[in-house]
Amino acid sequence: MFRKFAAFGGCLALALLLAAALPSVALAAGSGTSAGTPTITVSIWQAALIALGYYLANSPWLFGLAFFTIYRPLVAGFFVGLILGDPAQGTLVGAAINVPFLAFGSYGGTLPIDPGFAGWVGVTLALAGHLDPATAVSIAFGLGLLGTIIFYTRMALDSVFAHWADARAEKADIAGVALMNWLPGQAFLFVASFVPVFIFALNGPSAVQDVLNRLPLWGVNGLVIAGGILPAIGIALNMRFIFRGSAIPYFFIGFILMTASHGSMSLVVIAALGLALAYLHLSFVRRDAPAQTATAATPAAEGARPAATAVPSTEPALRLTRGDLIRSWALWTFFAHANYNYERLQGTGFAHAMTPIIKRLYFTEDEIRAALKRHLVFFNTEPNFGNVVHGTVIAMEEQRANGAAIDDDAINSVKSGLMGPMAGIGDTLSQNTITPILLALGIGIAGGQAGGTTVPTLSNAVGNPLGAILYTVAISVVIVAIGYTAWMQGYARGRSFVTEILRSGTIDRVLIGAGVLGNMVLGALAATFVVVNLAPTVNIAGAQMNLQAAIIDPLFPGALALGLVLMTWWLLRRQVSPLAILAAYLVISILAAYPFFGPGQKNAGDYSYQACTSSLLHQYSPCGAPPAPTAQP
Repeated sequence: MFRKFAAFGGCLALALLLAAALPSVALAAGSGTSAGTPTITVSIWQAALIALGYYLANSPWLFGLAFFTIYRPLVAGFFVGLILGDPAQGTLVGAAINVPFLAFGSYGGTLPIDPGFAGWVGVTLALAGHLDPATAVSIAFGLGLLGTIIFYTRMALDSVFAHWADARAEKADIAGVALMNWLPGQAFLFVASFVPVFIFALNGPSAVQDVLNRLPLWGVNGLVIAGGILPAIGIALNMRFIFRGSAIPYFFIGFILMTASHGSMSLVVIAALGLALAYLHLSFVRRDAPAQTATAATPAAEGARPAATAVPSTEPALRLTRGDLIRSWALWTFFAHANYNYERLQGTGFAHAMTPIIKRLYFTEDEIRAALKRHLVFFNTEPNFGNVVHGTVIAMEEQRANGAAIDDDAINSVKSGLMGPMAGIGDTLSQNTITPILLALGIGIAGGQAGGTTVPTLSNAVGNPLGAILYTVAISVVIVAIGYTAWMQGYARGRSFVTEILRSGTIDRVLIGAGVLGNMVLGALAATFVVVNLAPTVNIAGAQMNLQAAIIDPLFPGALALGLVLMTWWLLRRQVSPLAILAAYLVISILAAYPFFGPGQKNAGDYSYQACTSSLLHQYSPCGAPPAPTAQP
C-alpha cells in the first residue's frame, strides 16, 4: 500500500513537471505583444496545470510535503514559470511574493492568509501581465485572503465526512473508515481549489475583482464564525473519555490559565504544570474508582476487550512488525490532513493511520469497532515532531491486545496529554525555525531579498530556479527524517515505558495521572480553539457598550466559549447526534453573521467589521476592526 501511495503522489508531481516541459513552441503559442510590452496568453491547458498545482499544494498526495514545498510562493513560482515557459522569472516573482510570507504559519485549524493561492495565482497574473515583483506582492495579499475562503469552507464541510467515518466504524469497517478520511474530502477540495484558480489563471485580474465583488460578505464572515464554534464538538467528544471524577476540575484550570493569559501561555508550560498537579493529585487525593468501571459506561468502549490485571509474563502473542509501523507512518504522513476539519481537526487522519495496527492486533468485530471509535475523536498536533504521540499510542495498543490493563481512558488521556505539548514544540521548530531559515536561503539564491526593503524587478534582475529546487530538496529531507525518527522512537520508548509500569503495578496511578494531565491540556485546547464573540452593543447612560467586552469578559473571560463546550458535552451525553449538532452550529453561525439590525443593515460595506451591532456574532473579536493582513498567524 505504501508503494501505491508513493507512486500515485509521484505521478501527480511528475505530471505537473512534465507537462510544463512541453516543447517551447506549444507553450509560446499564445504569446504576443501590446504597445511594446510582451504579454503571455495563458492557454486552457496551462491554466489547468496551474490549477492542478494549487490543488496539489493543498492535497495529501505529495507525502505530506506539499505544505512545506509547492504551497510556498517560492516553489509555486518556479512551477508556474515552467508551465508558462519562463522558470527563471517565475522563480523571481515567487521569491518576491514569498518575502512577506516568510514567517507564515498555520496552527490548529487557523489560516490567517493563504500563501499557496497568492503564489500560484499571483505569479500567473504577474507573468501573464508582465508585472514587476513589487506589483505582484501588492496583489498577493488580496489573493491570499481570497484563498482563505476555500480553506474555511473546506474545514466546515469536512466535518460532515468525519461522521461518515463514524458510520463505517460502527460497522467495524476498517477500509471504510480509511476511505472516508480521504475520498469525499479530496473530491470536494479538488473542485473547490481547481475551479477558481483555473478561472483566475485563464481570465486574469478582472476575474479576481469580479469574484470579490460578488461574494456575500456576511456568508464569508459566517464561515469564520463557524471556525470558532465547531471545534466545541470535537473537544466535547474527547471529554466523554476523561471528563469525570476528581479529574474534572483540572479541565477548568487549563481553560482558565489559557484565557487569563489571553492565549499567550504555551501548551508546553500548561502540560508541565499538569504533570506537577498530577503528582500532587496522586499524593493527596483519594484514588478514583477503577478505570475499568468508568470505561464500561463509555460509548466508545462498547465491545472492548476486558482488561487484565497484569501484563502477561510470557512473550506477547500479538506482535507488530516493522512493516506495520512503516505502513502506519506512511498513511499518517500522506493523509493526516486529508479530511482536516473544524470539529476534530486530524481525528480521522489519526484513525486512518491506525488501520494497519488495528488489522494486526484485533480480530472480532467488537474489538475492531471499539478501536476505530476510540481513535476517531478530536486530535491535533504537529504532524512530524508529534509522531511521538502515535508511536506511544501504538505501543499501548499492542500491550492492550495482549491482555494488559489498558483501557480507552488511558489511551485517550495519553493522546490528549501529549498532543498539545508536541504541537507547541513541533510548530515552533518546523514552522517558525526550520522552514523560515531554509526559505530565506532559497529566496536569496533565487534573487529575492528576504527581509530587505526592496524587491527586484523583471526588467533588471533574473531569477535563479536553483533557489526553489535546493529549498525543496532540503526541507523535504529534513521533514521526512524528523517524522520517521519521531514515529519509531515514540514506539520504541513507549513500548518499554508501558511494559515497565504494567510490571511495577502502578498502572492505576498512571491512568489517574494521565486523566489529570489530559483534562488540563484539553481545557487549554478548548480555550484556544473555541471562540464565541457577541457583536451587539447596548446604550447605557448614553454610552455604547458591547455586551461581551464590557460586561461578560471582565467577569469571566471566555465564559461563552466554555459554556458552549459544556453544553455540547451535555448534549452528547444525552445521545444527541454529533452530526445534528454540527448542522445546527453551522446554520447558527451563518445566520448570526447576517446583518439583521443596526447601521449595517442597508449597506453591505458597513457590517463586516466596523458596525458590529448589525449582526449577532462577530468573527474576530467582540467588536472592532479585524487584524491587519500580515503573514503572522
